[in-house]
Amino acid sequence: MNYHTKCPICNSTNLLVLEKYKSNHLTKCTNCNFVFCKPIPTVEELNDYYAEYSYGGDYFVSPITLKRYKEILKGFEKYKKNNRILDVGCGNGLFLSVAKELGWECYGTEYSPKAVELCRNRGLTVFQGSLADVINEIPVVDIVVSFEVIEHVSFPGIEIENMSHALRVGGVLYLTTPNFNSISRLLLKDKHSEITYPEHLSYFTASTLTRLLKSKGFMKKRIETTGISISRIQSAITTKKENPFQKNSTDEKLRAGMESKWWLGAIKQVVNAILNITRKGSSLKGLYVKLR
Repeated sequence: MNYHTKCPICNSTNLLVLEKYKSNHLTKCTNCNFVFCKPIPTVEELNDYYAEYSYGGDYFVSPITLKRYKEILKGFEKYKKNNRILDVGCGNGLFLSVAKELGWECYGTEYSPKAVELCRNRGLTVFQGSLADVINEIPVVDIVVSFEVIEHVSFPGIEIENMSHALRVGGVLYLTTPNFNSISRLLLKDKHSEITYPEHLSYFTASTLTRLLKSKGFMKKRIETTGISISRIQSAITTKKENPFQKNSTDEKLRAGMESKWWLGAIKQVVNAILNITRKGSSLKGLYVKLR
């Protein structure tokens, strides 16, 4: 197995093993504060792991998620020139399906053959493999999105360079990824379900994500840290285990309540404002414009 000998973001060799996360192989760069897994998993190791991913018909499609996708796409309208959008790591193609309904010319990449088949059955143009494998097959786009993907790669700088290659100057990159500084991680420490090898290899904060994007020629438009998963906390500290992305999960019930009851929606806004100001929300959501 190969190991990082320098920081994947700033190339510093000043690395510190995080003793409380030693079993998870976490290392911190003392120069830029980026946290990452020191081991670099082999292709075989990743293939074996992701073969277990399920993208089948039992996958729950939340109507709230569909609503959020439409809101995100509405925000992209001001950047539309060639009308093309690329979803890197598009999963079962749900976001691209919504984009297609709204008139976008859609492209996607996905590692899983099962997911690619599902996407193509939806009538989507999706390429199998990493972005680096298929970059020359994708036309230049206005928008690149990548939901919960950048944490899965050992060399995030190279991944961002490939995303930039697909994006026109003045276009935007929208990324989401778990926040390593979240209140959930600080509370649960190494029991946090987001800390898992070889699935998650790069652990970002608002500052380290923006530092990476700036180094690759992007300007920050906004970055938010919002949300907290009760389901994940509950699964970590009790014997009750549940998938937060299922219809009857605590998280989904709360989401539904906050959509239907004004007072719960108001509480959500206040909580998210606090989580964003303190940079302690579970999810990082960043919008960046390509400058060069």
